[in-house]
Amino acid sequence: MQICSVNIGKAGWIECEGKRVLSAITKIPTKDQVFLSVLGLQGDEQANKIRHGGLDKAVCAYPEEYYDDWEQELCMELPFGSFGENLTVRGMREPEVHIGDIFMWGEALLEITQPRPPCHKLAKKFGNPQLPLLFQNLGRTGFLMRVLKEGWVSMDSPFFCSKTHPSQISIARVNDVMYKDIRNKELLTAILQVEALSPSVRTTFKLRLAGHYEDSTNRLQGM
Repeated sequence: MQICSVNIGKAGWIECEGKRVLSAITKIPTKDQVFLSVLGLQGDEQANKIRHGGLDKAVCAYPEEYYDDWEQELCMELPFGSFGENLTVRGMREPEVHIGDIFMWGEALLEITQPRPPCHKLAKKFGNPQLPLLFQNLGRTGFLMRVLKEGWVSMDSPFFCSKTHPSQISIARVNDVMYKDIRNKELLTAILQVEALSPSVRTTFKLRLAGHYEDSTNRLQGM
């Protein structure tokens, strides 16, 4: 497991089909030392603070291993940070990391809370309406983390998994029940037992356990 790039960015306007959308989906790699607070990396922004960022979604990570395939799919060169991730990582694909895993990064401590839900701004940035659905279907979502301990970090700071959650419920399994196997009550129940799960996903999965599949899907699409 390693960090390939640390990426931060400001909110800006995306032009799509004659409309302008405010987004901070494009992040720029930095090699500077930056402070990581409970709300994310210093200098980084989120345009929609309801759906992105916050205490349980402070840091977004995306696997470096997928970049070559996306470059072929989108017919363009993609610098790290192209998908809005703060950390471009290697050795941390969705089957390889788990809800509740804890990572030491420099002075900071992070915990995985949920998959990253692909949103409409991916489609708008790349002019491809099917892109968020493709991310979902392939399970190439990346994941989000909360900051348990603040501190100074950089691309060169030591980075390692300090604790694997004993449940070992991978991001891949959460994606499966989130987008495909939505009526798997046994897996939903197991995931809900993991305290580290973000409140937003917890609410969605509780709705599904109660049989409100349409309500939970509509809520998920609005994340």
